[in-house]
Amino acid sequence: MRVHWPAHSNRKDPERCLQVGFVSSDLRNHAVANFIEPVLAQLAGERRLSLHAYAAQRIEDEVTQRLRQHLRHWHSVAGISDAALADRIRSDSIDVLIDLSGHTAHHRLLTFARKPAPLQVSWMGYPGTTGLQAMDYFLADPFYLPPGELDDQFVESIVRLPANAPFLPFAGAPPVSPLPALRQGHITFGSFNRPTKISPSVIALWSRLLTAVPNSRMLLGAMRPDRRVDQLLEDFARHGVERDRLSFHPRSDMPTYLSLHRQVDICLDTFPYTGGTTTLHALWMGVPTLTLAGHTAAGRPGASIMGHTGLDAFISHDAAGFVARGVACATDITALAALRAGLRERLLRSAIGQPALIAAGLERALRVMWKRWCDDLPPAAFEVRAQDLEIDHSIAGR
Repeated sequence: MRVHWPAHSNRKDPERCLQVGFVSSDLRNHAVANFIEPVLAQLAGERRLSLHAYAAQRIEDEVTQRLRQHLRHWHSVAGISDAALADRIRSDSIDVLIDLSGHTAHHRLLTFARKPAPLQVSWMGYPGTTGLQAMDYFLADPFYLPPGELDDQFVESIVRLPANAPFLPFAGAPPVSPLPALRQGHITFGSFNRPTKISPSVIALWSRLLTAVPNSRMLLGAMRPDRRVDQLLEDFARHGVERDRLSFHPRSDMPTYLSLHRQVDICLDTFPYTGGTTTLHALWMGVPTLTLAGHTAAGRPGASIMGHTGLDAFISHDAAGFVARGVACATDITALAALRAGLRERLLRSAIGQPALIAAGLERALRVMWKRWCDDLPPAAFEVRAQDLEIDHSIAGR
């Protein structure tokens, strides 16, 4: 509760070096680490920021060791209580504390609820509000959370960066293959989202598209060894899609998973919880994703990624549009083949492919937040635009 928040004695100098803390249980081989590592690498040499990690995970791996190199201060806090962690953060005089978990496993939101830092920010770990009065800001971008559309779903003030987070491609990714439809003579749709996202409503819409595209097939990855496949087969059959049009593949290592994209022409997104990391991996392998833009933060990652890369033809806003756009994209094989060949370059040119741009946007955002606090102003939404940032464009895509 607000009455129990401590008074913060941080020195109100708007231009001084800021003590910035990151709290996460995922500073290891995890999707969050893949998103935050390129930003931390860019910020490591920033003189006006002093970076602290509060690593709440018990597992330390090679990713953890890489991340350690980018932060001046590393605190392993897995074994301490939320109250003790809050005390530690206060003693470190953190100016801005950034949550990288939200409502995911092993979060430390009860630490944030104690308001150990004068400014607190939620970022990238969870697609939605924390619901905490103690959380001041939520970081997003204009494609992910379009201004004015979802603001009322957040208790935090929304700050929009050039991109919400960068993408770090898997180093061992195989090269992009030619469009499979050119040699197979039919379109293959695909999905690599978790099976728990594939609801009966999703199957019903996918089946409408499969029916509308004659001879098309569908490949589903990330399957677990349980009865889920049998249920999926029954659900598809109920909508007229027979077993011989479907192929199922188990969860696998990264090289195998990425290689499966060489059999897929177009990925189909789930809803109302769309894909994020899987959509980015598909783009890197030359496969665009047909997505249904939702009305919550969880339903926006697919539309955000497609929007950033200029692939508006793959963004639909209702079921009829999903089918119509899917048919149009599947019909123009020549255009689809050309798009596939250039998707990696397109992704790297976008803000998602420029960690330096996102890091510069974050640094600017933190400074704006801090200056407002120094002036005794409440948190307020704002946007940091790419054209307003000064970065070395020769390294922007690294």
